[in-house]
This record gives sequence, structure tokens and C-alpha cells, in this order.
Amino acid sequence: MINHKSIKFLIILFIFIGFGFSMQSNKSGIEIFTVNGNFKSSLKDCHYCFDENTVLLSQKPIFDESDIKGFTWKNQQIFLNESGKRKLKNLKIALSGMPVVMVLNKKRIYGFWFWDKYSSFGCDRVYTYPEKDFKIKFGLPADYTFGKDPRFNTLLQKYVLEKYKQD
Repeated sequence: MINHKSIKFLIILFIFIGFGFSMQSNKSGIEIFTVNGNFKSSLKDCHYCFDENTVLLSQKPIFDESDIKGFTWKNQQIFLNESGKRKLKNLKIALSGMPVVMVLNKKRIYGFWFWDKYSSFGCDRVYTYPEKDFKIKFGLPADYTFGKDPRFNTLLQKYVLEKYKQD
């Protein structure tokens, strides 16, 4: 026969277990999603601006934590492991770019652009050539920028510095 103390203990145990699982599901690490639909700039004077919090994202990330070998914060450079490199090889990036969103633990951090390695388009926002070096930069050329540089987000910085070895 189970007494009241045992029942209380089991209830508390199940609450902690359930809470632990719900907390873990919010800790997905870094993910990069594509933006669904046709791109249209959200600001008149900016060619590549979009609001990362209102755009519709792909159902699944194109890259997730398991695809990233490293992230150098100072240089804003991502290094992919073999699974990430395979995914990148299968990705079709248009010459005009591919809008994507950096997500950390299910929170949208900032929007940026994947640029095709042969593209000669300029970009007034954040971009990277993932097939070349995956350095995330602001403005192409460097003096062609619009707005504030969102790359150095404090939540992302804390996560990257704790998760990945820095040079």
C-alpha cells in the first residue's frame, strides 16, 4: 500500500522530470532557417532588409547545431562539420542571394543573406558566402550598409563563447 508521503514524492518527481523535458526542448542551440516566399524589402531605402520576427521560416532548419563544428566570434566565422558540408553542397543559392534567419534556442536573432560564390551583387545588410568561407559580414562593399549591425547580439555571443573554442 502506498502512503501519502510516497504519493507526494512521486508527484514532485514527475513535476521535475516534466519540467526538465520542457526546458530541454527550448535548448536547440544555433539553427539557420530559410525565409519562405518571395522576398520583398521591408524598408524603402534598404534593398535587403527584412524583419526576422515577421517572415515565415522554413519548417526545418537548413543547418542546426549538429552541423556546426565551430564558430569564431571575433571573425564571425562558422565552420561546418561533414554533415553541414553535405547540406551546403545540396543547397541551391541564387545569384541574387537567399534570405535566412539565425535562431538561437528557438529565438530569432537576426536575418542575413547567403550569397552565391559567383555573385557580384552588393548587399546593404548582413551576408555570408557559405561556400567560400562562411564569414558573416555587414555590407558589401564594406561602406554599403543600412541600419545597425545585428551580428554582435549578446545572447548569441554568450552562447558561442561558452560552446565553441575560440582562437
